[in-house]
Amino acid sequence: MADDHERAVEAVRAAWAPLHRELVDEYLGRLPVARVRWAVRGRPGAKEWGKAGIRSVRDVLDAGVWELGRLPGVGPRAAERAVAAARRMSDRADATVAVRIDSGRPEPRTTALLVALQVLVDGGAQARDTASAGRALAARLEELPADAAPCAAHRVMLLAGPDQRRRARASLTQLRQELDGAARTGLADRFAQASVDLLRGQNSDAAGLAARVDFDARSAEYCHVLEGVTGHGIVPVT
Repeated sequence: MADDHERAVEAVRAAWAPLHRELVDEYLGRLPVARVRWAVRGRPGAKEWGKAGIRSVRDVLDAGVWELGRLPGVGPRAAERAVAAARRMSDRADATVAVRIDSGRPEPRTTALLVALQVLVDGGAQARDTASAGRALAARLEELPADAAPCAAHRVMLLAGPDQRRRARASLTQLRQELDGAARTGLADRFAQASVDLLRGQNSDAAGLAARVDFDARSAEYCHVLEGVTGHGIVPVT
């Protein structure tokens, strides 16, 4: 169950990351190189930078310290300062740029993001909480079966040492308590239902249309889920 939820989360990240990266790169490509030339003592003119094809902050990052340092009047230390300034701008853009989605003008990559998000939106807090419960239960159960194994056969128990028998009985008792508690709270049914919700087939044109329509109706929920997964929201285009 926990793995199913993590796969759904990773599907959102995989759909979102290239869209976000492209927006950041586009933004940095629009920032003139003059925004980082201040970091270079002597401020070589735009002509020298332009001749080298370095016209934007994005170009500075692409060139890197070594290539930038070869420009006349720059040098390695000045290049390091310029690249560091460009990276700070990139970090700010990375933290603030948001994916824009116009459900009325579908695009394959934004549709794929909405389809991935819809799985988590439909699952809601219940799927997230159930996944957390599954993760916690799995962690508690991980060591118990191996320690309790001697209890499975009388002969094995007789051959076990005193400490091993003591651990086996204690582990068996704890294992029963964990499983009884899970049964009382209906965890098995919750795991099964949540897994069905998270693994529901979404790879079709109909799924894309359904996700876009659903996004129009519940854009705030989609934004909330994306923020929870990536730390970034969505800007709906109206």
